[in-house]
Amino acid sequence: MNKEETIKLIRIIKNEHDDYWQQKSSEMRKYRDVYETKFWRTLQADDTMIRVETPDAYTYIESYIASLFTRAPAVVVGKDIAATGTGVANPEAAQAIANRWLYQKREQIENASRLALIYDYSALKLIPQKTDKMLDKSEVVAVPPWEVIVDRDAGSPIQQRYIGHTYYLNVTEAKERYGAKKFTAIPKMDYFDEYGGDGSKPRYNGQARRSIDDLPDSYLYIEVVELYDLVRDRVYFWSPQWQNGESLLEDAEIPLRTYDNQPLPPIKTLYYSRIPDSPMEGISAMGRVYDQFYEKNILRTYWANSVRRDSRQYIYKEGTMDEESLAKITAGVDGAMIAVDNDSLDGVIREVGVTPISSNFDRYQAYIEADITRGSVIQAFAGQPTKASATEITAIASYAASEMGKLARERDNLIEGITECYLRFVHLLSQEGDRAVVEAGGRAVVITPTDIDSQFKIAALDQGSQPLADALKKQNLVALLPTLQSLGVPSNLLLDEIVRAYELPKTFTDAAAQAIAAAGAPAGAVKAPTGAAASRLEAGPTGQMNSAAQIVNKL
Repeated sequence: MNKEETIKLIRIIKNEHDDYWQQKSSEMRKYRDVYETKFWRTLQADDTMIRVETPDAYTYIESYIASLFTRAPAVVVGKDIAATGTGVANPEAAQAIANRWLYQKREQIENASRLALIYDYSALKLIPQKTDKMLDKSEVVAVPPWEVIVDRDAGSPIQQRYIGHTYYLNVTEAKERYGAKKFTAIPKMDYFDEYGGDGSKPRYNGQARRSIDDLPDSYLYIEVVELYDLVRDRVYFWSPQWQNGESLLEDAEIPLRTYDNQPLPPIKTLYYSRIPDSPMEGISAMGRVYDQFYEKNILRTYWANSVRRDSRQYIYKEGTMDEESLAKITAGVDGAMIAVDNDSLDGVIREVGVTPISSNFDRYQAYIEADITRGSVIQAFAGQPTKASATEITAIASYAASEMGKLARERDNLIEGITECYLRFVHLLSQEGDRAVVEAGGRAVVITPTDIDSQFKIAALDQGSQPLADALKKQNLVALLPTLQSLGVPSNLLLDEIVRAYELPKTFTDAAAQAIAAAGAPAGAVKAPTGAAASRLEAGPTGQMNSAAQIVNKL
């Protein structure tokens, strides 16, 4: 394509992207507000009303995050049997630098997961950093869905014809990156502020234009579209603030390549749920239960206002009491004597009855809570312990673990994809003679760019390491001890596994080894805990720790 056709294509893709997210802006705003416990921020309500909202939406999302991220993300890197590349594959070195990098990027990976749960989907993007350190020349950022340009007609991410990122870049950085061009700068607009209630974009009037002209370049921005054309293997940088969008800021071959020289965009999307007939459009986890959060906040607001009106009021017959007598009744002084100039007290004063709130509201709230629980695979495990048997709890936990496993697989795909991009990024940005030293296998390893220029198998570590799955693994380990011992597994290996699974101090291993040596116990003399110790293993974290210590002592 020539330049004019390329710019026309970019404009079409950008306009379709803007129109799509403009239509969804009110929906996304609702999800943000209810998560931030600001439900009433954009809803019309009588100012005289007391407005109440609950933090259920925040709890709903963060319970997923807590279950999906129990440890720092990591990967296992192995050599592919069909490995190709210019260098000698060194999976140990690749794994060491990948896990070093992932350990530092946990926050961004977690934030991408949070965005994908609240909104339709999210993405991680690698960006270059200015540094002389070989392993720190890239940074990763979580990107919200309205900034990620995806090919919604594609059947899967690998079938996309293009993928891109639209963002604001301040003029100072733009001139450093693209040269001293004369940009028509604009103020940075937040997505939720950019579109009005009617879905229209605000226009900058003359006064606004004059005010932003007085600001330095570091406070002014241009909008940049970074589009990766996977069909033509090109990356385009375009801005409507440069020559009215009639020229490209940059047009180049996609620099990031796979081991076999295929284009590799530095953007990886995360979908926790997809529309079946349109896989590149996601489904928000918040959206599935938003109506229940809406109803609960409305109900609690109604209750709050009803309680405020539930006051003691009285009516009295005019002329039967003077102001002093009424003041005594209002003061409520114990033992006060009030004179009434009436032959009978009937009809002098009477309490105004208050109709209690219907019990239907309690039943309705119970239905709302049940709907919220059904909308989540983990809400049923929050709150007070149940009286279910151990077998029932294990069955329920296994079901929850499998459901969470579906989400964990999507998370792992993101971690594996961004790790591949990082390894290729390190190789791309490394200079001749670059070296780095990392710890691998308990020893220092010197890494060169050629060590990672190969095809690797990358698998996310601890797939299914959420708390419920961890508890089941520990129970299974204890149950398997007799079998492993009968098969001849050495006691020191079983001891190491127990210390690792229960996260016990390493000194336990040394102490147990000394005890075994002193007692002259045979190498395979390992017995599973029984009785009270086995019971405590199923009791919870405290019981597990105590029982594990007893296992070590027995070993």
